[in-house]
Amino acid sequence: MKKWKRASACVLALGMSVGALAGCGGADEATGSGGETPDQNKRYTFTMTSEQMAPLEADGELVKYWEDKFNVDFDVWNLDSSKYNDLLNLRFAGGEIPDKMVVKSAVDLQKYADQDLLAEIPLEMLQKNAPIIYKSLINFEPKAFQYTKIDGKIYGIPMVSAENRYHVPIVYRGDWMKNVGVNQAPQTLEELETLMYKFANEDPDKNGKKDTYGLSATGLDMVYGAYGYLPRFWAEKNGKLVYGGIQPETKQALATLAKWYKDGIIDPEFITGENKGGYFSISHAFNGSKIGFTQIGSYYHWKPLLFDGDTASNSYLDLQKANPQAAESLVYGTPVKGPEGKSGVPSTGNLLSGSYVSFGKQLEKEPDKMAKLLQIFDAMNADYESAMTALFGIKGEHWELNAAEVPVMLNGLTNKEISQIGGHTQLNSFQLPEWTTKRTQQRVDWAVERKFDQNVVYDQLRSNLPSNAKYLAELNKIQDEAFISIIVGDKPVDYFDEFVAKWRKSGGEQLEKEAAEWYAAMQK
Repeated sequence: MKKWKRASACVLALGMSVGALAGCGGADEATGSGGETPDQNKRYTFTMTSEQMAPLEADGELVKYWEDKFNVDFDVWNLDSSKYNDLLNLRFAGGEIPDKMVVKSAVDLQKYADQDLLAEIPLEMLQKNAPIIYKSLINFEPKAFQYTKIDGKIYGIPMVSAENRYHVPIVYRGDWMKNVGVNQAPQTLEELETLMYKFANEDPDKNGKKDTYGLSATGLDMVYGAYGYLPRFWAEKNGKLVYGGIQPETKQALATLAKWYKDGIIDPEFITGENKGGYFSISHAFNGSKIGFTQIGSYYHWKPLLFDGDTASNSYLDLQKANPQAAESLVYGTPVKGPEGKSGVPSTGNLLSGSYVSFGKQLEKEPDKMAKLLQIFDAMNADYESAMTALFGIKGEHWELNAAEVPVMLNGLTNKEISQIGGHTQLNSFQLPEWTTKRTQQRVDWAVERKFDQNVVYDQLRSNLPSNAKYLAELNKIQDEAFISIIVGDKPVDYFDEFVAKWRKSGGEQLEKEAAEWYAAMQK
């Protein structure tokens, strides 16, 4: 089992300096020792992989742009994203390791490091050769590298998601609220309960039938949060890390949900979810006037279109198509407070996305090549225009900024077409939070106005546990079966205590031990 270790605090004395990379856009000069300095007269060739929206075309225009700018060659492997890991593993089996790759999970990062496929990325090399990226990640998540080290070493630069600073949406049918005499979104669990009962019992759609419910699968999380813990998250409690699914407060939440289900407030089909196919953020139960409250998707899926060329409002647009009045009258709520004043709903994901930019083992023997690659990525992210160029193509040819400084595609270019010429994440897998926020500023402002940035609950376990692969799938199955049985009344609420014992006996106790070790290591 891998031991959790902190990196040494010592910093190497780096005495040699190199000239600024051509076209670096203001990035710091790189310094290093032991052959780290890139040869400015050498034309490097880099083999690269990433998750692709579409295969890269031969002689992709944007690839050529960056090759000329940095005097390098990029050999991009076209790996089908739906089979990315399998295809990458086949390359590994054939003795091929790309210079740069995207590793899609902490489990894979650990596995590839154990298999000696990844180069260690010395922290001082990263700080010197990619200072913009390093500072951005640290400002966004101060322990970004501490959370992702393996035996005290960095094998992957964590990718982050600025969009995950916001919680999942809290959306009510405003037209239903009006029909049952409620004028504002619930602030407490008691008020939520009152509204849910009205949605189920007072014919909110005015069709003369008793065919509506308050909520379904996604709405359950706000009830759990009102009691203090989310069932799939680890949380801090009395100076320790605990698993939310086995806390006594979760038993209280299950008692409330069992009562609601018995009273016909929860959609009986909650077990199969709200989405019945198609785009994942669409709640067919909500948009089809079966329930009046949902938390499906991300906040931006529920915003109206905010400007010409705006995108991503999938859930809103689907509802608008089915019921324009319902879309226009949506009410956005905040997490309700429970009996002891607790509240919170999950973030749309972790601040650290769970994917990493890693370098092939061979670059340990070619530190100058690693340094050059870091400098290139830093230059691609040095300023807003450079970052947008890496993402969307050449300004004036592929995109222009609108009045709000949001890139708008020219000539009807699609995301797929931009990817084919080398945009999106073909070369640059980093999307720094400051640039993501700036290009999405209008929807960020929309979210903040509706307090989507408040009472956000994050999973406090920021690393993969060594025994997850052995136990986690079965533990999740045990938990799902127990919770569903309690909610639908097949088991009494006190069955929760039996579930906790079974969870611990089935590997949960080992995960608790490993989580405690990780948490203790992070406090040093």
